[in-house]
Amino acid sequence: MRGRGGLHQADVLGEFAWAPAFGSPLRLFVEAKWRGSGRGRLGIPEARHAVGILQDVNQSLVTIDPSLSGVDPNGGPEDTQFSGRGFCYQYRYALCSTSGFTLGAQAYALAHQVALLDLSHADYDAIRNVVDEIGNDLIDLIGAEEASDTSERPATRPSVVRTIRSTLRSQLWGGEFDEFSEAMRVILSPLIEQVHSIGELFIGVSATGFVIILKADNPESMVRHMHAPNDPQTTVYYSVQENGSTQWQIILQSPGIEDCNLSFALPDAMLHALDEKRENGRRSVMLDFKQQHFSRITVYRMTETKSLVCSLRLDRNWLTYARQEISRRRRRSE
Repeated sequence: MRGRGGLHQADVLGEFAWAPAFGSPLRLFVEAKWRGSGRGRLGIPEARHAVGILQDVNQSLVTIDPSLSGVDPNGGPEDTQFSGRGFCYQYRYALCSTSGFTLGAQAYALAHQVALLDLSHADYDAIRNVVDEIGNDLIDLIGAEEASDTSERPATRPSVVRTIRSTLRSQLWGGEFDEFSEAMRVILSPLIEQVHSIGELFIGVSATGFVIILKADNPESMVRHMHAPNDPQTTVYYSVQENGSTQWQIILQSPGIEDCNLSFALPDAMLHALDEKRENGRRSVMLDFKQQHFSRITVYRMTETKSLVCSLRLDRNWLTYARQEISRRRRRSE
């Protein structure tokens, strides 16, 4: 993607299926980071990189010809010849991590509206383990291919990566890809099965624009709730996992539809807004976290045939419970 000051690359560039009202069409950079055990969480450098790309690409639009050729010399500045497009994209950035984020990275990303998608909690243990195992096998395979291939056009690391991508895309998206490999499909089959077992993840947006990934225990049931005449009733629970990560669970209830459980994780930096603090010697209470951020979560689901939007209005009981849990956690740590 060309920016104002240079070219930029990310793992995925997506475009929102429809443009939001009173705004520009949205495009999304997605960058996925994998760090092995012991290498720690993603820090501020990755968050700064995301912010730098956003600032550069969002300033690159030029809609008029800077030269005055062909323009009436007696005309004013409003007569400048139009040569660009009549709209611009608004670019956003989502940073995914299998090892979580440091508090500094969280605070920096939240301040600059970079979405942090944390895939380190228990809901994603199975798929992380499979990726880890297959990833090691593929690294060994690529090394062996490069060392042993004596043909005129030896296999290179980029060519093997293209084969991996084509094989995954054919199995996950359908369709035919030129570099599909049956042998690679066999190697990747545990990962493909694990992805199919998850079924579908849902994108939720808080009242303040904070993006979260929602994992449903029954994706088909979640879709039925989204098709219901009225938005579902919700109950929210908060818990601390054994590894210290925080996890939230939403239970959806609609008449005639089985209950559905949605789980998601929040950055620790955002959870600090649940607590109380002292400023300038005077006790003050932080803004109501529930009211400001999660009084409502908007969930989007888009297919080729139907676009669905569902609003999850959260109950008032979970905030007190969440504060109590955080208070207990801090007392234990002290």
